[in-house]
Amino acid sequence: MMNFYRLNHRLQQMTLKILQNLCHRHDIVIEDGDLKIILHLIQDNPHTVLNDEYTPILLSEISQKTSRETCLNFKPLLDENYLLQEIE
Repeated sequence: MMNFYRLNHRLQQMTLKILQNLCHRHDIVIEDGDLKIILHLIQDNPHTVLNDEYTPILLSEISQKTSRETCLNFKPLLDENYLLQEIE
């Protein structure tokens, strides 16, 4: 069983460089400025980002703070569990 508290803590400690490398490995192109915003949204979140109930909220926030295109580009990191695999 996954410990979401521990995973979320690791996620909130993620650096921009780790997020950039993750995007690069999966051929996801997002500008550094938008990645900084996404990272800030993740780190500033008191709830479990990996929770299925929160994912739509996070994507909505990403869309509002950046653009719909950036949101759609970031979505596979959540849908395909790439982000989860990175921090496990």
